[in-house]
Amino acid sequence: MAISAKEQELLSYVNLLVNTVKKLFRDRGEVEFSKDPILTKRNIVEYNGRMRADGMEKFNNPTFVAAINFYVDAAAMAKHSALGALVVYVEQDYVATMLKRLKYPPIDDEDNKAMCDACGALCNIIAGAFKSALVAGGYKELEMSHFSSYRNTAPNGVEFCFKEYDKYEICFHIDNAKRLVLELTMAPVPKGR
Repeated sequence: MAISAKEQELLSYVNLLVNTVKKLFRDRGEVEFSKDPILTKRNIVEYNGRMRADGMEKFNNPTFVAAINFYVDAAAMAKHSALGALVVYVEQDYVATMLKRLKYPPIDDEDNKAMCDACGALCNIIAGAFKSALVAGGYKELEMSHFSSYRNTAPNGVEFCFKEYDKYEICFHIDNAKRLVLELTMAPVPKGR
């Protein structure tokens, strides 16, 4: 079955994100993934006008969740009119190890705020690298929100583009275990000038 142009465009963003994350992990921490990432297209589950983001759906253990939104410009950001969203999930027991492998300073894995901030920083780095990759691919430079981070679930959900119904879940394996899950939803990104 052929996929629509819109679905193909979303998949192209997902593939760009996958390549960006592989390069980021390889360059920052010489981390290679155990196998190719697993991509799964899913319907966006809306909750009070926002996209549900629940780490317990990704891992069967406590999880840290961080999200960043992308906007066409500052005016769209001021209106909370998101073009897309990136959500990062890392199992609680692996956050400190992952950051250590990426050469971050040690964090107190007993401090929930420090763990939330660490997951948020990881989300920020991934989102920034993805934004740069979009620009390098000929797209407009997008505005990016500050990260929001949570333990287990984003209680109020995550902003997303209401014209979008699909997202991709991307599972990354390190040392033969699922260690990082990303979700990406993105409306068509305007071409750059």
